[in-house]
Amino acid sequence: MPDPRALRIDVGPFHLAPTPDAATWTAAARTAGGAQTAGADASPGITATWGDWVAFAHKVLRADELWRAGEARGDAWDEGFAAARDAAAVNPYR
Repeated sequence: MPDPRALRIDVGPFHLAPTPDAATWTAAARTAGGAQTAGADASPGITATWGDWVAFAHKVLRADELWRAGEARGDAWDEGFAAARDAAAVNPYR
């Protein structure tokens, strides 16, 4: 059975691939077809330790959580404002 730590991880528009140094992984962009970009415009990728990638993923999830919370507050304000302008509507936030 192959070692799962040696398998590439595909994550949306990029993938994480292990390097010969077992402690690091490299993130590289993929094309629409799923292959790694090649040619003069290809970037070599970003190499970091697994702990760095986990910390980065945590920061992305936290930013998404903050964005969704802000959007929810804005939606609630919009609903309350719309209800306040209509005399027949019941404002759920009062």
